[in-house]
Amino acid sequence: MIREEVQEEAEIIRHSGEIPEVAFWNSLHYLTVDEEGPGLELTLQELHHLKKAVVERYLAIIERDLTVENMDKSFYRGVSRAMVNWERLSSFAKREGFSREALRQMVIEKFRQFLRKTSSNGLKIDVSSEELALWLRNKLACSPQILS
Repeated sequence: MIREEVQEEAEIIRHSGEIPEVAFWNSLHYLTVDEEGPGLELTLQELHHLKKAVVERYLAIIERDLTVENMDKSFYRGVSRAMVNWERLSSFAKREGFSREALRQMVIEKFRQFLRKTSSNGLKIDVSSEELALWLRNKLACSPQILS
């Protein structure tokens, strides 16, 4: 069972800013040691729940920046930010025991859909095709042709 205070902090993480790990550490501090917090001793299930919220937030940020319809919106950060956030998510997942392969497959599919739409609509992205191909190979561990 996840206590209400932990549920609330997980929601804060899911709707946090650009670096959800910062929100996670703030929530962890608040829930456990902050004088103004509830002073909880978190269960493994509750700790996992908070960490899962970090993963969900990273995925939401990546999706935001790999959604063609967002390209003209003020909150859009571009492909370069999706690339940075994949690396952050990947590092967090590795440290915290989440399946990076499952996450990688989700992100590859987001890239595939985004690049097909931008290509078919003649839209420009904020990284060169060479830079993107190199990143896909080295950081997402997939062939750039997989996205064609």
